[in-house]
Amino acid sequence: MKKLIFLTVILVVGITSFAQTKFRKLSWQEAIVTAKQEGKMVFVDFYTDWCGPCKVMAKDVFPQKQVGDYFNAKFVCLKLNAEKEGRELAKRFKVTAYPTFIVVDTDEKVRAELKGAMDADKFLTKLDEALNPNYAPDELAARYAGGERTPDLVNRYALYLMEQRKEAEGFKVVNDYYALLTEVQRLESQNSFLFTRYTLDLTDEKASFMVDHRDGFDASVRKTIYDKIEHLYNLELGRYFSGYMFREGAYKEEDYQALKRKIQELGLVEKNKYEPMFRLIEGRVRENDATFMRLCWENFEALSGTARNLLIMNMTRLVQSEDQEVLRQMSEFVRTYLKVLPPAVVSFAGRMLDGIEEKIKK
Repeated sequence: MKKLIFLTVILVVGITSFAQTKFRKLSWQEAIVTAKQEGKMVFVDFYTDWCGPCKVMAKDVFPQKQVGDYFNAKFVCLKLNAEKEGRELAKRFKVTAYPTFIVVDTDEKVRAELKGAMDADKFLTKLDEALNPNYAPDELAARYAGGERTPDLVNRYALYLMEQRKEAEGFKVVNDYYALLTEVQRLESQNSFLFTRYTLDLTDEKASFMVDHRDGFDASVRKTIYDKIEHLYNLELGRYFSGYMFREGAYKEEDYQALKRKIQELGLVEKNKYEPMFRLIEGRVRENDATFMRLCWENFEALSGTARNLLIMNMTRLVQSEDQEVLRQMSEFVRTYLKVLPPAVVSFAGRMLDGIEEKIKK
C-alpha cells in the first residue's frame, strides 16, 4: 500500500513538473546555443523581487499546463531578475517595466515583447500575435509608414506604441486615422475600436461623435458603444462627486448643469442611482460643511456601491474642516459605514480615520 501511495505521488509530481513552464539555469550564450540546437527561440521573463504582477505570473500563469506545453515546445526559457543577474541584459533590451517578457531568435533579434501581468489565455494569444511576422513591431511600423491604413493595422500599431509608453504617438495614429474617415465609415463595426478603446473622456472629439451618433452604429457593436458612453459619463460625474472639481476651482455651474441634463437625456439616472449623487454634488457647492455632512447621512444608503466607495474615499477632500463637531460627524459617518465597504476601501478608510481623529481634541 505504501509503495502504491509513493508511486502515485511520484506520478503526480512528475506530471505537474512536466506541465509547468521549464525555466532553465543557463547563461545568455548557453541559452542561444541551446536554442539553435533545439530549433527554438529564447524566451526571457524579466522580473524583480518587489514586483507584485511578476509574482502573479509566477504563481498563477507559468505553472498552468497549457502555458507549460506552449512554452516548452517553442522556447528555451530564462527567468532573470532585472536588478541582479539579469541587470545587463535588461539594460541591453531597454527593460523599464516589470514584468517584461521578450522573445529573441538565435540571431539575438527581438521577435516579441509583452509587458504586465495577464491571464493565461490572453498571454498566449498576445504572444502568438506578437510572433506573427505581419504583427512584428518593425513590420507594423513599415506598413504604417508605407501608407497602409486598415483598421487592424491602426489598432495594433497604436496599441504597440502605447505599450512602449509612447502614448502621444499612439493617439496620433488613432486620431489621424479617425480624421480620414467619413461619417459612415466611423459607424462601421470594424472602426468601433476608435471609440471603445481609444476614447478616454468626454473632452475627446470622438466622444462627442459617439454620443451624437449612438443609434447609428452597426447593430453588432451598439451595446458596446452604449456601455462606453455610460462609462464616460460616470467618470465625468465622478469628478464632481469626489470633490475634485470643487477643490480644484474647476467647478462651473453651467458645465455641471449641462452634464446633468445630458445624463438625464441619455436615461442613465435611475439605472446608476444618480439622483443622490446630484444632491450631494449640489449640496457640497451650496452648503456649509455641517449641512453637507447631514446630506451624506441622508443619502448614503440610496447611493450605488461604487458611489458609496467614492464618497468615503474622498471624505477628507470633500470636507476640509477644523470644526470639532464636523470632525466628529465625519468620524462617526465613516465608522458607521465601514461594514458595507469592500476590504480595499476599508483599509484606506482606516488610515483616513486616523487622520480625522487626530484632529479631534480629547
